[in-house]
Amino acid sequence: MNNSQKRRLALVIAAMALVTLIILGRLVEFQIIQGPEWADRAINELLVVAKPSRGAIYDRNGAILAANTADYQISVSPPLVTEPEEAATALASVLDMPRYEILSIFNSDQPFSLLSGRVSPEVADLVREMDYDGLQIDPLPRRFYPQGELLCHTLGYVDFNGYGGGGVEGYYQLDLAGEAASKTINISPLNEQESVIAREGADLVLTIDRTVQYITEEKLRQALQEYGAQSGSIIVMNPKTGAILAAAAYPCYDPFEFYEADETVLFNPITQQQHEPGSVMKLVTMAAALDSGLFTPQSTYYDAGVLEVGGHKTVNWDRSAPGTTDMTTLLARSLNVGAATLSTTMGPDLYYEYMQKFGFGRPTNVDVMGEATGQMPLPGSEYWTESMLATNAYGQSIAVTPLQMITAASAIPNNGEIMQPYLVQEIHRGDDVIVHEPSVLSRPISPETAQEVNTMAVTAVAREVPNAQIPGYTIAGKTGTAEIAENGVYIDDTIASFIGWLPADDPEIMIYVKLDKPQTQPWGSLTAAPTFANLAKELVVLLDI
Repeated sequence: MNNSQKRRLALVIAAMALVTLIILGRLVEFQIIQGPEWADRAINELLVVAKPSRGAIYDRNGAILAANTADYQISVSPPLVTEPEEAATALASVLDMPRYEILSIFNSDQPFSLLSGRVSPEVADLVREMDYDGLQIDPLPRRFYPQGELLCHTLGYVDFNGYGGGGVEGYYQLDLAGEAASKTINISPLNEQESVIAREGADLVLTIDRTVQYITEEKLRQALQEYGAQSGSIIVMNPKTGAILAAAAYPCYDPFEFYEADETVLFNPITQQQHEPGSVMKLVTMAAALDSGLFTPQSTYYDAGVLEVGGHKTVNWDRSAPGTTDMTTLLARSLNVGAATLSTTMGPDLYYEYMQKFGFGRPTNVDVMGEATGQMPLPGSEYWTESMLATNAYGQSIAVTPLQMITAASAIPNNGEIMQPYLVQEIHRGDDVIVHEPSVLSRPISPETAQEVNTMAVTAVAREVPNAQIPGYTIAGKTGTAEIAENGVYIDDTIASFIGWLPADDPEIMIYVKLDKPQTQPWGSLTAAPTFANLAKELVVLLDI
């Protein structure tokens, strides 16, 4: 080893010695000088986690729709169990568990073990009364819905991990759930105690009126039973604001026991079920045709009873050929050939420009979790065919959700403006209140056109839909009877619908009734229209209209 190597070795040894001295010094400092302080910290410092309570949900009048409760979890520390045989016998029937399984847990070497998952408060009380050593009962937060199945799809549910599924529970998850807080604090009595405060969940006030919702659901159930329909939905909206007063759909489920419901029932028909709307679409087609300037309420066309477009022959529902026909008669008699004449005269570019203004083919962006876009193939798309220009005009070969349909048609009773539909009126965060301000979603037609179609819709109901009329009130609206396609083939079953508003000269409510596969009668005029009238008769009294 030469002198250079010796010098390098000496430097390495010196550096290692210095590092060793530093480490030893720090150990002495931590263990001897600061030892009591660190020991005190280990005893007195504690990680504190503050968990927020989920916000409540109320109807527009303050009735509670969703609140918080708890299930319970039963755990055990086997070494602390002093009477395992007796305790296992007593717990077996209460927890609905085999005695040998409980006894096996009691005799295990585990310091702590879960004995039972979620149990009801009643079961927890029975276990608490037994007062056996080693048992531990811990609350598990759970959502509670005091109105039962009422408003199930709109509210949604909350799973056992605290996450909203569907409805406003899902859409407003971040607002409702709040935010937990955590901090390591010194709990020594010699120190000032610090607070750890979570951001509590916000409360929601809905536009829904619980009583209106209850009546709407009852009328829907009665209609399904009376007409033998498989399922259905009803929406009640204020067309001037977009506020949804009721949204009923059947079949429903109990949000408190969401885990027992079939997955298909958790699906929200109001915003996710797409269907061909049928003749209620003629309101929109008429509005677009008049607003385009190509037609006026006094215009006529010749109805030969058949119109061929793109190889598809459109015929009237009653196979009639009324000849020269005016616009009001077209709407009142719900003539398919007339609607197709309007759309084909407008041409694909202009017609679909209006259809997009009315919001078809895209979601309304209502504040619930999960909304379908609808289906409206446009010219140039591989899914669009020329025949659709005719069939779309009377609500076939196009798919909408119930909410899309009532939202689009709401331009007529609201002077040509479509308001943004919404379900939450207020968000309460502590002392702060955020109030929803109604906003315009689009203006597809002029106020003049809206008034013209409104007048025609009044005449249509007065002439052809006696089952939708209410004594003392002027009703505007339109029936719909849509064929149902399965695997690309139209079957005999129908979707019967009616959309109407009142009072027609200054509308306060708008109602869309949709009945799926009615068996007693296929026609909307004989099923959905009387359902509308039965509901509206009660709402005008309840809402003082």
